[in-house]
Amino acid sequence: MGTTRRKKRRRQNDRLVLKLLILVAAVLFIFEGKLIYTMFTHNKNSAAVTVGANASNSTDSTGTTSKDNAPADKGAPADPETGETAAASAAKGGSVMDELLAGLSSAPTGADTGSQEPMTEDSRISEEIDSPAVVPKQDTPVDDSFFANSVFIGDSRMMGFRNSSGITQGTFLTSVGLSTDAMSEQVISTAEGNISVYQGLSGEQYDKIYLMLGTNDLGYYPWEDFKPHFSNIIQQFHKLQPDATIYVCSVIYVDEAQSVTSYNNNDNVRKVNGYQLEVCEEEDYCYYLNLNEIFTNGHGGLLEGASSDGIHLYEEYCKQMLTYLKNHYVTDTQTSGQTDGGTNADSRTKEASASTETGNTEPESQS
Repeated sequence: MGTTRRKKRRRQNDRLVLKLLILVAAVLFIFEGKLIYTMFTHNKNSAAVTVGANASNSTDSTGTTSKDNAPADKGAPADPETGETAAASAAKGGSVMDELLAGLSSAPTGADTGSQEPMTEDSRISEEIDSPAVVPKQDTPVDDSFFANSVFIGDSRMMGFRNSSGITQGTFLTSVGLSTDAMSEQVISTAEGNISVYQGLSGEQYDKIYLMLGTNDLGYYPWEDFKPHFSNIIQQFHKLQPDATIYVCSVIYVDEAQSVTSYNNNDNVRKVNGYQLEVCEEEDYCYYLNLNEIFTNGHGGLLEGASSDGIHLYEEYCKQMLTYLKNHYVTDTQTSGQTDGGTNADSRTKEASASTETGNTEPESQS
């Protein structure tokens, strides 16, 4: 009887041991399975990150490479004997620990130098434009009487100039939202009532027209339509005011950090200005005022602190614009080659070439 009880107890003990072994084996299997899965997914994700980094590590439209596009193994220490990074060693069959170390060593850190370096004086963008249509700076500034027989046409930026620059002379035909696509339909409020810009130019004859358009065209134009529309406006102005010199004010840069729309950006500003300059080069009675010479931050954007909303200038900067206009104008000599209603872009080029041959480098050669 005692022997039978001992055999039953031994069998129970054996079963308990077997169950414990099975439990231990199950735990190890689950743990190892998770480890293997982690290793597999780590390798797969590492490969995807490397491929993505290599595919996106291209130079953007500004000529810089962003930190997010830096190669995944940038900055990884190389093996002193093989010259390979830890990631490269792991790719050739290194241990799991080597792969994990490679991933850690290639992760971006606060000391990573992949980000764009801060702007310096040496990296400033020049706003100088080499074109005979650009209005030169003269040696002697004019006073307000120069604008007595001038008309200023434009949008809310031109309205701000009228209200804040301190200018005392000139006629203003301005309207909030004025743009090139609907010039004949847009209304200008005057003391005589609501009129169009063309109606405002149909009466009194002016000797100078200052035009500021383009800010309201930054987001609404198929670009191939902008230049023909703008050119048509200039030609209509010339028909109505054949004796007037037309000054096209460049679209002033915007502060993109304050912009509430994606299209109010300085790439679009440069596009519009490029088209306007082309029109000025094609029409010998039309000249380009490069206002961004004074309103640039040096890196293709608006001066910091020049605007409350990123577009409309504070009074101080409107006064600077008036000073700029007083120092930038064309002389009678420069406008003497104008022709009635026609284009004479070649005349400017010929005069510029002639002045170069004679050694004359004065601004007057740009007529």
